[in-house]
Amino acid sequence: MSERVLFVDLENVKNVDLGRIPPDARVMLFYGITQKKLPEELVVQAQPFGTRLRWIKISGQGPNALDFHIAFYLGQELTTRPDSECVILSGDLGFDPLVRHLRTLGHACGRVVSLNEAFVARPRAGRVDPFTRLLMLLRKEKALPTKLKGLAGKLKSWFPGLTEEERAGLFKRLVTESRVRESGKLLTYNLS
Repeated sequence: MSERVLFVDLENVKNVDLGRIPPDARVMLFYGITQKKLPEELVVQAQPFGTRLRWIKISGQGPNALDFHIAFYLGQELTTRPDSECVILSGDLGFDPLVRHLRTLGHACGRVVSLNEAFVARPRAGRVDPFTRLLMLLRKEKALPTKLKGLAGKLKSWFPGLTEEERAGLFKRLVTESRVRESGKLLTYNLS
């Protein structure tokens, strides 16, 4: 079962009712350095969450400083747990290109403006198995790796959540299906 994580932009969303969050979800509440007071009701609601809730006070200030913090923690979550369902609670449309990109990579991610929309069962149409995703990424690549070491590096950067053995399995399948061949020390591809 995948993890569910809610990233809350407290600079942008004022009324957050933590009682609406599913009991299996984790919550990260982001607030700015200039926010001197947090709503008492929110703090009281947060207490029963224990380790499922994390307060993150952003470092410094500036345009989109809080947004960059959310993007960092979102990336960290999806790197360590690629199957997590991540929802950003924010009215900031600036998150939408990031969300679209993560969906094309097969991650379950969304941005909502209300907790009523968070964690609503929705089809995970963008979710593809790692081998299909690998073929898609290789087809998009402008300059395919010509050496085994280069391809191994691509696999590692594209699939950080997989083990070394799982990445080796992807490579083996490429060879077995004649998608990649090693001629001398150079790789040739058949990705059609």
